[in-house]
Amino acid sequence: MRRRTPILGLLWVGCVPADQHPDASTEEGGLATEVLSAPNAGERSFGDPFLATNGVRGGGASTGSTDTYSIVHDDDHLVLGFGGARLVDGDGIDLVVFENAFDIAAGGRFMDPAVVELSPDGERWAAFPHGFDGGDLTDRDAWWGFAGLEPVFAHDDDAPLPYGSGEAGGDRFDLADLDGDDPVVQDLWVDGAVAVRISSAMGWTDPVTGEAFEAQPTASGPDIDGVYAASLR
Repeated sequence: MRRRTPILGLLWVGCVPADQHPDASTEEGGLATEVLSAPNAGERSFGDPFLATNGVRGGGASTGSTDTYSIVHDDDHLVLGFGGARLVDGDGIDLVVFENAFDIAAGGRFMDPAVVELSPDGERWAAFPHGFDGGDLTDRDAWWGFAGLEPVFAHDDDAPLPYGSGEAGGDRFDLADLDGDDPVVQDLWVDGAVAVRISSAMGWTDPVTGEAFEAQPTASGPDIDGVYAASLR
């Protein structure tokens, strides 16, 4: 359940031409290339939303990427599109979100979890199931269903990897995991998604506690490096 509901109409901000990075637009899949909504763009460091559409430049297991757009806590969000194409349900993993989680030298992992939603029409949204099992906020195994949990190893300049491969890192999502009783999900399975919305977990309510999901003390919002769709039409 979302703790607060922002005004979310799809505001077109712009796009990056598909030929500026690999795998950006193919019959099989590609990166999100359009920024449809970024309400707080430009208001802080890492406030350029186009850094979420200009390719993937992960920092690996122990360093977060700086080629990212930061989503602040609470009601902020980032909405991305695929240049008029639709993300569709294929075989296996359908969506990969690249954030900048990394392992902490003293143990545990720095994570800034984000909820991922899809829309069949830009107005109605369905979130991937997610939750926190409690305990240490740096325990990767306690978090599930969020973006912002896995390091990113793909780097378009230094270590190019197929975005859909496990070696690339990032957080992976399958449309089959959505709640099939939700009419929005039923439309997504038939028609595909025109947009992906990403928002901080700290703006959502943990149904177990009835309170907002808690952030690590140094977390300031998810940092999005890129979003990849495995199947577009």
